[in-house]
Amino acid sequence: MDELASKTRIATELERARRTTEALLEPLSDDALRQQVSPLQSPLVWDYAHIAYFEELWLLRAVAGADPIASRHDDLYDAFQHERNERGDLPLLDPAAARAYAKDVRLRTLEVLDRVDLENTDPLLRDGFAYGMVLQHELQHQETLLQTLQLRDEPYPVPTRVAAPAACDGPEDVPVPSGRFTLGTSDQPLAYDNERQAHEVELPGFRIDRLPVTNVRYLDFIADRGYDDSRLWSEGGWAWRQQEEVTHPLGWRLSADGTVRRRFGHEEELPPEEPVQQVSFFEAEAYARWAGKRLPTEQEWEQAARWSRTDPGRAANLGHMSFGPLPAAPTSAADCGALQLLGDVWEWTSSEFLPYPGFEAFPYAEYSEVFFGDAFRVLRGGSWASDPIVARPTFRNWDYPQRRQIFAGFRCARDV
Repeated sequence: MDELASKTRIATELERARRTTEALLEPLSDDALRQQVSPLQSPLVWDYAHIAYFEELWLLRAVAGADPIASRHDDLYDAFQHERNERGDLPLLDPAAARAYAKDVRLRTLEVLDRVDLENTDPLLRDGFAYGMVLQHELQHQETLLQTLQLRDEPYPVPTRVAAPAACDGPEDVPVPSGRFTLGTSDQPLAYDNERQAHEVELPGFRIDRLPVTNVRYLDFIADRGYDDSRLWSEGGWAWRQQEEVTHPLGWRLSADGTVRRRFGHEEELPPEEPVQQVSFFEAEAYARWAGKRLPTEQEWEQAARWSRTDPGRAANLGHMSFGPLPAAPTSAADCGALQLLGDVWEWTSSEFLPYPGFEAFPYAEYSEVFFGDAFRVLRGGSWASDPIVARPTFRNWDYPQRRQIFAGFRCARDV
């Protein structure tokens, strides 16, 4: 997406995002919206009101200087005030009140948009940054909503999936030559602070898997007792695997009759050629060792994911139209020949979440800066549940290495 300099475009994109958020929640009862289905996820009604609160905070208070609509929202809906596992016990707005609050905020936001000066030199308004930040925030929370919906036991009405193309024949991995390239961005108007500043990186040549690791390949790892071989696991990974008694990806059920997975409350036969998803960094790392490879660094991933400047329309499985990853298709090829680097599944990398040279926190330290360090691993590429606006090659996601509720998979790399 290019810059959000047009007020009409800003309003259109904000409304598109809101329609999608409400469509995801529409099939659910009020009780389902209030339910906390996992200590890792907030009640859905919290996420919905939090989306509106973030919009109020940045587009009404920060941009327009408005007073708070309700001061108690600063405690209830600031993500740093309460852990996710506490939010179900908070005196949250009920679903009807949350809808009314979101509607009220949006009406005020559009009124402010009519009179705001988008040519203001304030960095918050330049190129519509504040509006792009709020838009991306809602789109990212749509993926969070989908993660919560996937963890529920009750069936969710997923759309009928279109027939998937056959997996593409080709080499197991593809070469990426040594050389210098520009990591990150300094001029993408919607980029977050952790994607900045653009800087030159020199990498030795390497090979990267043409496809993300598929379900059928991951079954080979399980069959070879990969979960029982401590030599394949890091010390922290092995401790987690033993404590949690993990023996397969989240949502799988293995039996003598075959393997099934649970997808949005529906049990279905495991599609062999789809990318494996809902695996932790620890599982991805153990698989890579079992395969005689390693996980790519985020620098290697971004170098491999550079797209042709002459063919920007290459398709990727994004925007939660498929409600799951799809087998590889040649239309998703990057210049190096790798497929599905954008969309389908987030891809774990070996990199810790650290700042780039020249990093400056903007517009608030809590977005990126407080998370820097060795506790988190970087994921790249977006998933089937990510909006195309978010899933750009420079976008950096991060999470704890044990997390599995995210729509994450991986591909391997090796030295040459």
